[in-house]
Amino acid sequence: MSEEFKDHQIRDVIKINYKYTMGGQSKFFIELKNNKKLLGTKCKKCGKTWMPPRINCSDCYEPADWLELKQTGTIEVSTIVWYTTSAFIKAIPYGIGFIKLDGAETALLQGIFSENLVPSKIKKGKRVKAVFNKQRDGKMTDFFFVPEDEYDNWISKPEYEGGV
Repeated sequence: MSEEFKDHQIRDVIKINYKYTMGGQSKFFIELKNNKKLLGTKCKKCGKTWMPPRINCSDCYEPADWLELKQTGTIEVSTIVWYTTSAFIKAIPYGIGFIKLDGAETALLQGIFSENLVPSKIKKGKRVKAVFNKQRDGKMTDFFFVPEDEYDNWISKPEYEGGV
């Protein structure tokens, strides 16, 4: 076949009303929404502290207890995002990275924002602090991290606030 391939596309809008549960992780999202708390879990057997939380330890499969973690941490690895979906298009450029919260042994993948986003602002080892949206829905997008030296500037904006 010598013809060049041409695809056929049909534009459409699909609306779906859907309700889903966070199951055993619900406590994390409820505390995030209502109290601006970041909860992790600690294994009852080996003592490993998980963030994001696990209902059961992923290492020894024993149940884990909920605990509140600090809202400060260290960037383990990060990158700058230049292309994204419509939900985040106004934030470009922004960073994402694995943040190891103080007191946790695992890292959480989360957004990292900066007023002057350059690689040196969000590099490995940089200290960050959580900033919360004033209007929260109980979703991961209810909070993000900023370099600690920018924290006061971010929480002074009308749409954001500091944690507990």
